[in-house]
Amino acid sequence: MNCLNKSLIALTTLIGATSVWAQDLTSVKEGDVYQVTLSELKPTQPSVGYDQIYYKLGRYQHDVKKQFDEICEANGQKGLSSFDEKSVPSKPESFVCEQGIGEKRKDMKTIVLAPNNEIYLTDGHHTFNTFWHMSGGGSDFKVHVIVDKDYRHLENMQAFWAELEADKNAWLYDLNNKAIIHDELPQQMGISNFANDPYRALMYYSRDVSWNKPKQPVPFLEFYWAKELKPVFDLNQYDLATEQGYMKAVKEAGDVILSLDTENLGGSGLSAKAMGQFDSFDEKSFQKMTRKTSKLNYMLGYKKGL
Repeated sequence: MNCLNKSLIALTTLIGATSVWAQDLTSVKEGDVYQVTLSELKPTQPSVGYDQIYYKLGRYQHDVKKQFDEICEANGQKGLSSFDEKSVPSKPESFVCEQGIGEKRKDMKTIVLAPNNEIYLTDGHHTFNTFWHMSGGGSDFKVHVIVDKDYRHLENMQAFWAELEADKNAWLYDLNNKAIIHDELPQQMGISNFANDPYRALMYYSRDVSWNKPKQPVPFLEFYWAKELKPVFDLNQYDLATEQGYMKAVKEAGDVILSLDTENLGGSGLSAKAMGQFDSFDEKSFQKMTRKTSKLNYMLGYKKGL
């Protein structure tokens, strides 16, 4: 792509974007695309699966194109069109995405607005923690999100949290499935502010093997699965720092996942089938986990360097 074409695409994207997202929080409404800085975001869950974030960080170290591609995706721009050695993750003018900001909304993460004008992240804790820690990212990294709900009309924060829970837009359980209060949530992004839930990561690596996301997934889908698994599957018996140990965990967890017969998975009010349970174990997808370019391989490599 020549410089002129690249400039025209970038300019077109910028012009199109200004009419799509709201620039001032006071004028924001539900459904708007809004640019946030990661440090502005308040979490709505107490934990993440560190091993999912480690995969992304490991992948980005070896595949810079993937890093820019996922930045484009998070901004609703489908994917990466072009970049070069001068491209910088925090400078969107230095690379070109396939579409304009907010054009592919289904790939974007969501926020809600609270009565105190704080911005709460309801989807994207793993992606945005990755952006926080990746090379070229950080607390001041900017990304576009969709305003899923505006709760600013509520009288106070107590009413906000009641509504947020009623809408199932918060995950208020600790690592032991014990209910917590919202005051116990992390106050900002950054992986060290979150507890590490290995069951949440296990569900990520079990995708396409024993389950997958349904067409219309509920918020905190993997957490419901993790909550259901914890009482019946002991993850502590596996060495999750080795390929052999992790593969064994995915295989044996898969057997449990496939055996679950419930109409209320993890308290979701939905059946295991509705939440993505497979009819049988997918051996082909399981064996793909041993590839050098697999998620598991990138994650284990990154963990070794910590």
